[in-house]
Amino acid sequence: MLGLPMTLTGAATLHPPRGAPAWVARDMAGMPALLMLDTANDRGWHDGAAYASEAATLAAVNGISSGSTRTIGDYVAADAAELLANGDFSAGIGDWTAVNGATATVNAGALEMSGSGLTNPSVRSGAIATAQGKAYRMKATYKRGTSTVSPLVISSRATALTPVGNALPANATTTNTTQQRIFGAEATTSYVALRTASGPNGTVIGDDFSVKEATALRGFSSMEFSVMLRFRMPTSLPAATRVLFSFDDGGARNRYRIGLNADGTLSILHDSNGVNRTTLTLPAALMPLDTEHRLHLSSNGATRFLAALDETNLFGGQTGSMVPAGAAWLRLGTSPAGGEDWMGQILDAAFFNREVAPGWFVWAVGDSYVASIGGASVEQGVEASSSRQVLATGISGSAIAAQLTAMQSNPGLAGCPLVQWDGDANGASFDEDKTLFEAMATFSPRHLFIGSTRRSNNAAQAAAVDQRNTWLSSRFGTRFLDPHPILAALSDGSAGDLAALAANRVPPSCMQGDGTHLTPTAMAAVGAAIAGRLTTLGF
Repeated sequence: MLGLPMTLTGAATLHPPRGAPAWVARDMAGMPALLMLDTANDRGWHDGAAYASEAATLAAVNGISSGSTRTIGDYVAADAAELLANGDFSAGIGDWTAVNGATATVNAGALEMSGSGLTNPSVRSGAIATAQGKAYRMKATYKRGTSTVSPLVISSRATALTPVGNALPANATTTNTTQQRIFGAEATTSYVALRTASGPNGTVIGDDFSVKEATALRGFSSMEFSVMLRFRMPTSLPAATRVLFSFDDGGARNRYRIGLNADGTLSILHDSNGVNRTTLTLPAALMPLDTEHRLHLSSNGATRFLAALDETNLFGGQTGSMVPAGAAWLRLGTSPAGGEDWMGQILDAAFFNREVAPGWFVWAVGDSYVASIGGASVEQGVEASSSRQVLATGISGSAIAAQLTAMQSNPGLAGCPLVQWDGDANGASFDEDKTLFEAMATFSPRHLFIGSTRRSNNAAQAAAVDQRNTWLSSRFGTRFLDPHPILAALSDGSAGDLAALAANRVPPSCMQGDGTHLTPTAMAAVGAAIAGRLTTLGF
């Protein structure tokens, strides 16, 4: 990412943010990244401010540089709300509860746990309201009393305190230690607890428990994120996995991680609640040793996890739902595990607090022609005839207004080529349809509109179809594709097909048994035409 040389000696705030220097990464709307570290040119950017050096940028976000690695995270706003009630026991024991045989009292304003011959005796807090996919900082002061074993503090999503989430370290001394650590929320309620592994054969003491929402850095508050990396492969393969990027909760339970394996493949992991949800494997052949590459990774925190290597190699997709990982540590070239540092170079990295989907994916919006009926959809049609992957947000039976609303709820896809196909001209009015199409074109700059179909089972709408398609063609030119010539060419020559063609309708041989939806063969033909038109348009 080359750009103009910087002469700033400190930070210079630029307003509005889209006025960032030319070298700062942007989304398709021209909005810059929240954070960018341009290591190759020793400069940086954060939240509207440009910095003359990478060191100054890291200082602004409390980041740490160690050799070729960078670590940023565990940010809690000064005005962050305390989420744990009665963490200082000013109200007595309150809703703190002893489990696994432990005994709990409040002595001199602090929690005291005792018992003997026990396994994992604990005293847990009341329920803490959390959000799956967000991260939180827990903090506590604790020590041994008369116990022969060391206390620690754990997090969990369950009242039974299993499974155990991230934990604060054990304190083997009778002197208070105050520790803090991030944990990713794994449910809508979370708990923290004072615990010993056994015993405790005496007393252990805890006080000043705290839980506050944490983020990677100032300005980041969403479960959505995107990262754009420019890196150089090492000159030799590692004996074990080396990490290019990690966005994590300080451990392995909740994380997004990019790692180079011993076989030369690059694995992109999405783990949440201690379970691997997605692994995208990038082939070694795409990344020869000692070569430079760009990797774009994005997640909308709900349904999509996408990656693009060197822009045109696409991986990932979308599901009905995904379990987001609560993370508040951003790491470049390293991981919390240690011993996994990247062996090559990281030349620059841009971090967005929103989904910015890789722009080579195709975004399909529409009704059931997009949503898939009987195995036929735009998604299958385009993917079968090109190297492009399609992200489909079709709504069966919908009209244009509902499709525009669905688009507006997916701003991270606005940079992708938009293919819109409403199989039925079932809008409220022609004038309203025109307004809605104009809004779609404005929302997604690279767009291709597919004409609605004239079908024998829907002759009443034929005039509305012709009116809409004629306007789309005159308004958008080559950014409009009429499916009728493509479908007419597929006619099997039967009497039914010939009669339909004479009436200016789609041949029945192109339709499924319901008379409404295209067959997979017909959809594949239109999909091939769509892929070809996208190429012609340079999309």
